[in-house]
Parts: sequence; structure tokens; C-alpha cells
Amino acid sequence: MRRQLAHRQARKSLVEFGLRLLESGLLQDGQGNLSLYLPEAGVIAITPSALPYRQRQAEDICLIDIEGRLVEGRWKPTSEMPLHLAFYRERGDVRAVIHTHAPYATIFSISGAAELPMTLTEAVMHLGAPVPVAPYARPGTAKLAAVTCQAIGEGCAVIMAHHGLVTVGGNLNAAFHATLAVEDTARAVLLARGMGVEPRTLPPEEARALYELYQRNYRPQTADG
Repeated sequence: MRRQLAHRQARKSLVEFGLRLLESGLLQDGQGNLSLYLPEAGVIAITPSALPYRQRQAEDICLIDIEGRLVEGRWKPTSEMPLHLAFYRERGDVRAVIHTHAPYATIFSISGAAELPMTLTEAVMHLGAPVPVAPYARPGTAKLAAVTCQAIGEGCAVIMAHHGLVTVGGNLNAAFHATLAVEDTARAVLLARGMGVEPRTLPPEEARALYELYQRNYRPQTADG
């Protein structure tokens, strides 16, 4: 019973965060994909292929194992399943993966730049360091999964050349806010360059300090701490 409740909550969370991403303009209906790993249950909840977000119910979310075998669900999992599985296999700290075609991050993906610089204090609190751009690989392939995992390193975000954005985290909320942070930064950088100026970046040591400060202190607290 407890395991079934965990499965239900994971599926419900993917539906809810899919709608939040849609309403935030970070993906178009039916595009992008999300997953949530439940290691104690041995399953991954992952979004189905092509089904529009507004039509999804909790039972439409697929449950797969770490090998990609369907455990429960009536739909085919997203074609980017290999990408999600790669992060869970390679990164023991990752419990959630979000892939979007966030507009400004996607535009940045065709710029030829090696990384997205850190320019905004609010964004760097979620990201900690410049966001790398992974080399191009065909969507849905093992090669895409490999080059994307390699490019992200120990970070929480990576832009895929000619494709879009992937963020990871210990939960869906962390990955969601990393997505917002990358999109806000990409928009600021592209608009600044459109004005004919190169955006000023935060020094690496300051970016790291802001990230650590946020991770340590940004939580609900009573007035007396």
C-alpha cells in the first residue's frame, strides 16, 4: 500500500510540474519530458510520448525500471527515456530530470557558445556556475545521453546544441527552478547582446558563494530562526 501511494504521488507530481512548465512558457504542449526516480521502490515515473500536458492524468504517467522496462502504464514512455536513465545511472544525487525546449535557452543552443555565463544573482543561486553547451547528437539516442551527461559534470543544468535544455536535481522543485534560472539568464544574455553589448558576468568565486548561501539559508524559517 505504501509503495502504491508513492507511485501515485510521483505520477501526480509529474502532471503538476508539467502544467507549471507549460504555464511558464517553458515548453509547448506535448513537447519536453520529465521524470522522477524512486530508488527505494526501484521505479522511475516518466512522462509518456506526445500526449498533451493538459490531457494528462496521474495514471497516464509511465512507470519504468532502471533498465527502461515498462512496469506500469498504458502509454509508450518518452523517446528521450535513454537521456533520463543515463542521469540516474551516472549521478547518485539526481532524483528528477526535466527536459524542455525553453525558448531563450534553445535560441542560445544555436549560438555556438561553449557555455551560458552567469550574470544574474537570483539565477546563479540555483545554478552555481556557467551552464555548459553539450555537442549536438540526434534526439532519443544513446549518444545524446552520453554527451549530455558528460557535459553537465556535477552541475544541475546543460544546454543541448540545436535542441534545448536539461536540468536535474534532488527533487522536481529543484530541477524546475534550475530551468527557470537558465531561461532567465539566456534571455538576459541574448537581449544584452542584441543591444550590442557583452553582458558583465559574476566572478566564479562570487557565483559559488551566492549558490552556497542560497542552498544553506533559503528555506522557511521562524522569526527567531
